[in-house]
Amino acid sequence: MTAQSKKARLEEKKKALEAQKRRRRWIIFGGLGIFASGLLVYSLTRPEPEELAATEVFADLGGGHLQQGDPTPAYNSSPATSGPHLPSPASCGIYTEELDDVLVVHNLEHGTVVVQYQPEIPAADLAALHNFARAAGTHILIAPRADLPAPVVITAWTRMLKMDSLDLDTLQVFYDRWARIGPEMGVQCPFQIDQA
Repeated sequence: MTAQSKKARLEEKKKALEAQKRRRRWIIFGGLGIFASGLLVYSLTRPEPEELAATEVFADLGGGHLQQGDPTPAYNSSPATSGPHLPSPASCGIYTEELDDVLVVHNLEHGTVVVQYQPEIPAADLAALHNFARAAGTHILIAPRADLPAPVVITAWTRMLKMDSLDLDTLQVFYDRWARIGPEMGVQCPFQIDQA
């Protein structure tokens, strides 16, 4: 065997190994792409947990900012779950006074779960809500609201769950499912206000 034929054979082997490496890379990246696509499809189409079966979903009204003097928008839910809002959100935490929809909707846009309650709910339920918010530590806002359609109402962007009485397990499932999910995800909202 001549030196030239040895060199040609080595070149062929080298090319074959490089082709094999390329195929392996394509298989790995293709597999990862298929896995990521499947995960995305699953997350978007997975059935809601049983605890969230009564969650109402409303049309997305967008999230533009209101200017000084603009009229209050006509929201498609009460409390509002999407739509035009003030340029700055509320700090996350516990409030003892009612907050306007035009303020709270900005929080929803950032993936905050908002829990509003009728002022006459039992003191034990109110204490449990406060403890839940403190333990959550982020993307949670608790506030009273007199005109609610139920004693406790939980909202996230385009979603609302009404509760006849506080159910912490259901609240936890709702929070786990919708906290940090909204049109402007990634905006921090650490627990900062505690008026309780």
